Amino acid sequence: MTNKGHQNRRRQHRRNKRTVPVEMPIVDLTIGEPAHGGACVARDEDGRVVFVRHALPGERVRARITSTRNSLAWADAIEILEVSPNRVEPLWPQAGPGGVGGGELSHVAPVAQREWKTQVVAGQLRRVGGEELAACIGELGGVKVLPVPGDEATDDMLAHRRTRIELVIDEDGRPGMHRHRGHEVLALSQMPLAVESITALGLFDEDSPWRELWKPGDRIRIVAPDGGAPVVVIGQSVYDSNRQEIEVDQLEWHVDVGDRTFTYGVRPQGFWQTHVRGAEVLAGAVLEGADVRPGATVMELYSGAGLFSAVLADAIGSEGRLVSLELDESAVADAAENLAPYEWADAFVGDVDAQGIIDLTDELGSAPDVLVLDPPRAGAGRGVCQAIARVTPARIVLVSCDPAAGARDLRTLMDCGYQVESFQAWDLFPHTHHVETVATLARI
Repeated sequence: MTNKGHQNRRRQHRRNKRTVPVEMPIVDLTIGEPAHGGACVARDEDGRVVFVRHALPGERVRARITSTRNSLAWADAIEILEVSPNRVEPLWPQAGPGGVGGGELSHVAPVAQREWKTQVVAGQLRRVGGEELAACIGELGGVKVLPVPGDEATDDMLAHRRTRIELVIDEDGRPGMHRHRGHEVLALSQMPLAVESITALGLFDEDSPWRELWKPGDRIRIVAPDGGAPVVVIGQSVYDSNRQEIEVDQLEWHVDVGDRTFTYGVRPQGFWQTHVRGAEVLAGAVLEGADVRPGATVMELYSGAGLFSAVLADAIGSEGRLVSLELDESAVADAAENLAPYEWADAFVGDVDAQGIIDLTDELGSAPDVLVLDPPRAGAGRGVCQAIARVTPARIVLVSCDPAAGARDLRTLMDCGYQVESFQAWDLFPHTHHVETVATLARI
């Protein structure tokens, strides 16, 4: 009885305890090189490393510390004391200091965004991948993050490129996004990164009729195939641009690769490249890197809805053989339909791990001529890369959406007896820190 009462008193004490907000310090900083993740590196007067968002290399800023850990700190630039010539009026102000995530470079001129990402990728190849990897890619011409075709103009602020956005409905029924590194939903007044067909829906208007269809806490996905007529996914329901509920199993996407146009069906909830021309760029790069001939054998890991699978299956022809592996059953169902014209290609569901790779090799019947992998942001990892090397593909094409993870995977593959033959990078995500790379390796 005594112990129980004591425990109750302690719990009551915790319930009555009030949390007092802590005012974070403001510091003046000189900004250094960009770091992986969308911030730049600076040091405060004590020599502590501070990662500063919303700043540019060479600027002097006044920044508010937002968090600390051990000997590191993170901060938002709230006043620019000396301005970089690469600074522009932010395309998306609501992604600025204290705002939502997903637009941390919208204050940077697009050409400078690509230079920023070039420095980050090169730095990760050296720091994470090691000097040997960095030197190898240096001999190939080094790193240069390229614009997607159509994004080259120096005076274009690159609005309206995203064909898919995700929103959360706040307590007042307004669509928004989470505050950067926070749980609070901030209502949006605009989404300039989305293609014009999405912005034309009026989702963010104060009197938007879309509010009748959702409730607080709902997660909303808006998808515009090929940048055209969008659909709005609310829970399990799909609506057209006139707010009419429709029955649709797949959305149709068209991808030009060389002189061919490939048509894909992808579920509204499924993954597809966000940039309106992203799928085209990556599919073309993978086909070029794979360098397959009719009759070749191909293994593909993390194959998704079959973007690369169909292009590769078409290239190897009926004398060839392609097998793919993906954990997401819905994605594999899409891939199977997208591969239906190619009887020599099969999509399998399963874990992408050492055993999965062994089983897929058995399905192929031999070591593959080419192995293509497009792992998630965390990368394939050492175990998968070592398992890949054990099945001895003659060529490997690695697609990476994170420069640190990509550098780790490349280093492991090099340690397993492969040499990098080509390395390319594209800015498929303007106004964010994200970048996509495609590397080709050959067995030594």
